[in-house]
Amino acid sequence: MLNIDKRPRKWAAIFFLFAVFTACEKPEGSVGIDLQPDDDILNVSGIDTFTVTAVSLPEDSVRTDGVVTGMVGAYIDPIFGYSKADHYSELRLTSSNPIFFTEGSSLENLVIDSLILNLAFEFGQGVPVYGSTGAQYFQVFEVADSLDVTEAYYSNQSLAVSDQDLVLEGSNLVSPNYRDSSIVDGVAFRPSIRLPLTEELGQRIFDASEGDGLSATEFLEVLKGFKITVDDNAAGVNLANTGIVSFNSFLGTSRMELYYRDTLVTEDDPEPDTLFYDFEIRGSTGKFNSFQHDFVRGGEPSLVRQVVNGVASPGEQTLYAQSIGGVKLQVDLPYLEKLREEEGIAIAKAELILPVNSNSGGRYPVPERLLIFGLDENGDAFLLDEFLQDPQNYSFIDGAFDAQNGQYRFFITRFLQQILSEEREFDGLEIVVQRASTTANRVVLNGANFPNSENPEDNLRLEILFTNF
Repeated sequence: MLNIDKRPRKWAAIFFLFAVFTACEKPEGSVGIDLQPDDDILNVSGIDTFTVTAVSLPEDSVRTDGVVTGMVGAYIDPIFGYSKADHYSELRLTSSNPIFFTEGSSLENLVIDSLILNLAFEFGQGVPVYGSTGAQYFQVFEVADSLDVTEAYYSNQSLAVSDQDLVLEGSNLVSPNYRDSSIVDGVAFRPSIRLPLTEELGQRIFDASEGDGLSATEFLEVLKGFKITVDDNAAGVNLANTGIVSFNSFLGTSRMELYYRDTLVTEDDPEPDTLFYDFEIRGSTGKFNSFQHDFVRGGEPSLVRQVVNGVASPGEQTLYAQSIGGVKLQVDLPYLEKLREEEGIAIAKAELILPVNSNSGGRYPVPERLLIFGLDENGDAFLLDEFLQDPQNYSFIDGAFDAQNGQYRFFITRFLQQILSEEREFDGLEIVVQRASTTANRVVLNGANFPNSENPEDNLRLEILFTNF
């Protein structure tokens, strides 16, 4: 039995480290067991408990430029409080130097019928509304400065915008309906949110095309980009019944549609021509998501104490993780390096298990995967070797949600062995939600003492198989 100091720090939550006792042969299918050759595995030793600390912290800003998924909306989560997402984006011409009138006509003959901003729901990550589909008051503003497609943008950034909401009066309040196709002139299209915009913007676009047509540069001078947002204080909005909407911002399915007529008529063409032109949001456009949080506004007291007030002790019972720049976990093993005092031991398998609290889920699905990083002495995150061995499939490190057992797990064998063999120092671990810039998922996790230390199978824990050689 290894003699490890178990005195807790003042703010510490207690984990339990379970020793796994096994015969002196290589177990089949054990991740990380190949750290030691079979001939070197002589016998198994173990420890009963191991002091670990965990706390929920506010997430740093996440990089969100160039995202496939645009996000817009606001809601109040009964556990995590208030969250809001805005989207900034340029648009692009869909042809070179378009001339909008027909041959023999002129700009004076053009009459705008409608200008529509179409936001096509993104189904690539499941249901495209996180939360509920209650009505939200959508707004669209012009940005004051051009976006730079080569620049990095982060979730805590915002851009200056005009004062005028471009959405036509009376058209702002929309209930996101992702189940039914959008019907345009009798044709069914991908389910979308369709926002009618002021015709004045369309007229400015026409005016800028005078001469040899509208160049890409001239178009960006007319319209540098949009901020798409919601007014969560508007009449008819109930934040307990709304959510964050995800739309596709990459394939051109989200776009601004200009419908108009060329009223020039001739003997050969006595009816006005009905025309349209699309301005697309594409992969090549400058764009980013911006997120805001107010955990105090409706958030659970345990979350507020940890994330806002910096009190670690509630983490013994409950821990939290949220994407969209919300909440992360920090894990410490304060006495891990004392294992170095024991001679002739090797860690063959180390598995960090995070059980999901029964209050999580419902209309707020948990993340498909969590990610784990090491921290250096400056608090900067780095990738673990377990991740680098298979960064595409996560087969060595895992982190996927196990729905059957209601938990996440990480294999951190090699990392802990590096600490034991003094290849690196231990400065903590950080756990975040995968795809934090394009999903709104969150999860509540059981702490190390949930509901008490008598039921370790329900608790955050580290299970280790280690050997003497």
